[in-house]
Amino acid sequence: MAAHGDSAASGRMRGLSSTDDDSGYPNRGYAWCVVAILIGTAILSYTDRQVLSLLVDPVRRDLGISDTQVSLLLGTAFAVIYGVAGIPLGVLADRVSRRYLILAGVVVWSLGTLACAFSQSFAELFAARLVVGLGEAVLSPAAISLISDYFPPSRRGTAVGCFLSGIAIGIGASILIGGGVLHAVETGAFVGTRFAAEAPWRLVLLVIGAPGLVWALAILLIREPARRAQKTVATTSADGQPVRSTAWVRVAPIYLVVAAASFVDNAVGAWAPTLVIREFSRNAADVGVSLGLLLTAAFGGGVLVGGWLADRVGARGGWSYKLGVCLGSSLLILPVCVLMNSGNYRAVMLAVPVYFALSGIVTACGFSAILDVVPNRSRGVAMAISFFLNVAVGGGLGAPAVTAASEYVFGPAAGLGPAISLTVAVGYGAAITALLAAFAMVRRRGPQAA
Repeated sequence: MAAHGDSAASGRMRGLSSTDDDSGYPNRGYAWCVVAILIGTAILSYTDRQVLSLLVDPVRRDLGISDTQVSLLLGTAFAVIYGVAGIPLGVLADRVSRRYLILAGVVVWSLGTLACAFSQSFAELFAARLVVGLGEAVLSPAAISLISDYFPPSRRGTAVGCFLSGIAIGIGASILIGGGVLHAVETGAFVGTRFAAEAPWRLVLLVIGAPGLVWALAILLIREPARRAQKTVATTSADGQPVRSTAWVRVAPIYLVVAAASFVDNAVGAWAPTLVIREFSRNAADVGVSLGLLLTAAFGGGVLVGGWLADRVGARGGWSYKLGVCLGSSLLILPVCVLMNSGNYRAVMLAVPVYFALSGIVTACGFSAILDVVPNRSRGVAMAISFFLNVAVGGGLGAPAVTAASEYVFGPAAGLGPAISLTVAVGYGAAITALLAAFAMVRRRGPQAA
């Protein structure tokens, strides 16, 4: 009985709800239907965002732009709009209907993707990418906030992991669908239509952007759940003195971990297709299909496994155990990055999906830990801050970091392999440092910090 009492007390010290079941939550079947709709929405979102990474060379040739300008289109355009609108939209998600916010976002980013297809200059394409970023800034904070009100903490990690799998699938699907459309163009699928004279990269953007306007109707099937107040329990320090809540201090290192993962994800996702195309003289359409399938399975599987692990280890040791999973996965990533510079086609095609599988685990466990630490009333803004950092650090700096390393560290003659490997090592070195800082904080503050 004493052991049971100690366990219960430990659970309370970690701030866990005393009732972690389905009581008061929406019907489980309907909740998973909502997750399915949000997964589909995330797939559309990240497909629209990432497809340009497969189209780098034709866009560069048609518009007469440089690799550096392409990097600005791939990342910086999103960083700018997230910096201006992301956090205010997250605050809005804590105050108004998240369903209608997501609906508006889908319409805006779909129109932005269609505008990209008709852009005639770098400035026009950059402006259109800003519109895509504005719509997408709404989705993840509002969606994860919705999920947190549909599921109890004991299953929230799995649900969030499933949603993140939509993001992962979207990244792979953008390459896969883009490759499929390029194949269709090459085999004459558009001959005899009004689109026959259009550049293939424009047709890819049209095919990917249009379905979002139809999918927006599916968002209306989501019912806005009641916002659940997070139960708080007083905690004490080792000497029995009360301790004031320090949620935002504790969440800071987790933000850095997830942002570092996003930094590397964007770098590898933006330039891995081009690495394979250029260094191994592969056809862009073939790379789109093969690499797209691998990334979809690897990243999607990684975040699903990460969400499941988050629930399993969280039940045993709270959010600090979730960060332990992040640390283990981060350490495994370091040797994988060496393979990206191996100069061997099979090794590179193995290293890229293995990297994304491990990064998916880091991302899912990191987001689950953030939801554990921050109160319900702040989850929208907490997710908005995280996604702002992901885009500002990841989207804004990830892709340009590779071109900077290629140009100023290794030289253009070295190719993209060394630059990508260095970017992975630097990004996950920062993540490991942040994780060690988080563990130091737990040890310093005692059990209540876990």
